Amino acid sequence: IGFTRAHPKTQNLHPTMTEVTKEQFDAIAAVVGDKGTKPKRAASYSERSQIYGLYKRATVGKLLAPFDDDDVDTDKRPASRPGMLMVESRAKYDAWQACQNMTKQEAMSGYVKLAENTVGQPVTDILQA
Repeated sequence: IGFTRAHPKTQNLHPTMTEVTKEQFDAIAAVVGDKGTKPKRAASYSERSQIYGLYKRATVGKLLAPFDDDDVDTDKRPASRPGMLMVESRAKYDAWQACQNMTKQEAMSGYVKLAENTVGQPVTDILQA
């Protein structure tokens, strides 16, 4: 099984990972977002972008219509892709759009795997609890 509907940039994420619970995902997202957490290695720019896109897909939903029933704040999505001089906003938009065809479960699993690869033991501890 793979991320058959995923954007090519996200296909290298762990495709056979067992389902991650919402509670595990939330706990791992808190660890990743905590500036006091010391990662096992620095995430590359590409990995940070993927983490952003996967998080947005897992928590908020799809960037573009058609939306799923459980997507939130769909009226607050960007109307279009940011211009090329808005580098950070454009990168975030692209990362979120790359996850457009994933399910929320696939996005959570991909996020957790990427977090485990970059943050390390704190994520592994949550998964094993």
